[in-house]
Amino acid sequence: MGFSWESYYDGGDWDRGAYVGGDDMAAHLDAFLEVVGDVDAVASIGCGPAAAEFDVAAGRPDVSFACYDAAPAVVDANREKADREGVENVAFDVATLPDTGIDRAFDVVYCMAVLYFVRDAEAALRELWRLTAPGGALAFTYPNRNMQAWAQGLTDDDHDKREAFSLVADGENLLTYDRIHDVLGHHPRNYWTAVDADPDADYVQRSGSPAVYVRKPA
Repeated sequence: MGFSWESYYDGGDWDRGAYVGGDDMAAHLDAFLEVVGDVDAVASIGCGPAAAEFDVAAGRPDVSFACYDAAPAVVDANREKADREGVENVAFDVATLPDTGIDRAFDVVYCMAVLYFVRDAEAALRELWRLTAPGGALAFTYPNRNMQAWAQGLTDDDHDKREAFSLVADGENLLTYDRIHDVLGHHPRNYWTAVDADPDADYVQRSGSPAVYVRKPA
């Protein structure tokens, strides 16, 4: 049996942090909303614990955040947190890439540290693009050949991580800048540059997990 995010979150032994850039991710997401401009609705696909989303929503009460994850356990935990803290502009639901079943579009679609775990990454990209409203933007990280080399180097001591990144290790869902352009019809831009991230930060320097965004024409 492969890695299960539902089992991971249902176990309860997880930190409510943001993936990829940790505590910096909230400031980066907030800055990205400024870059896009005139944002009323944000979708986070594969939100996990939604640490950045909770933080940004607290400072932007007029923006609605619709957060989705494939694991019902983390969706339930996030709903409980929102209810407990009285956060009214964040909603949570279950959805899975590449076929989310979501029937609306958003000014910003945010999908960080998610495509690594989706077998058909290109279909997932097309779905994320469908959810992006005209004039809006899609921001995401994706697995490339550098990440594949890292995943192939995981040892038995990293059993859970090795199972989680097995698609990347096998090269089944790798993407490139050029392939993203081919799928979406537009060139991706560097997310870290757009949000003025520290160029020396480890997650910015890391070549195996690039973060990009694509603007959708109005």
